[in-house]
Amino acid sequence: MKKIKVFGDNVNLYEDWFAQNELIFAAELEAIRQLLPAGKGLEIGVGTGLFAEALGIEDGVEPSAKMRAKATERGINVIDAVAEELPISDQSYDFALMVTVDCFLKDISRAFQEIRRILVAEGCLIVAFINKKTPLGEMYEKGKQDNVFYKDATFHSAQEIEQLLQEAGFTIKEKRQTVYSLNNEPQRIEKGLGEGVFSVIKVQVSDK
Repeated sequence: MKKIKVFGDNVNLYEDWFAQNELIFAAELEAIRQLLPAGKGLEIGVGTGLFAEALGIEDGVEPSAKMRAKATERGINVIDAVAEELPISDQSYDFALMVTVDCFLKDISRAFQEIRRILVAEGCLIVAFINKKTPLGEMYEKGKQDNVFYKDATFHSAQEIEQLLQEAGFTIKEKRQTVYSLNNEPQRIEKGLGEGVFSVIKVQVSDK
């Protein structure tokens, strides 16, 4: 609950960061967009709906009431829930998106298993995360005690995320990376992982 409360108490600060760093935000969106499949999608940990709105995702899950309210204002249909316990029927969505949520989860393995459950056969999950095994990721890790949002975060490496996804029954399909500098400037999008702190992995449900 503490991690959820931090976001609810700092909604304006959260939104201000994206407004002040619109070029970084644009790069993050593009990295996700390159891997986003067609179909009915759900963003888990939708926050205030910034990513969902920009990517055309209509449904979201968000445990913070204040963030849900902002996402609703943006036209997102938001469910009050956490990733580890999704009140959603089996095989309800073609794809799911999770953006920098992994580092706040109580049980990331359970969350990935829940997401697999709600996806159709051959459905996809796109996980965007702060890769701690990158130059900027190491900086985030060292300075997280001074960051209101990341103080209690547990960052993961690409290897850790990939292993957890595979254990949950997913097959790795594609990878993208971006954000090599925290200066608000255009950021290149590249295949693979290991340099850009904003890392994106697309996986597909393995045969059930």
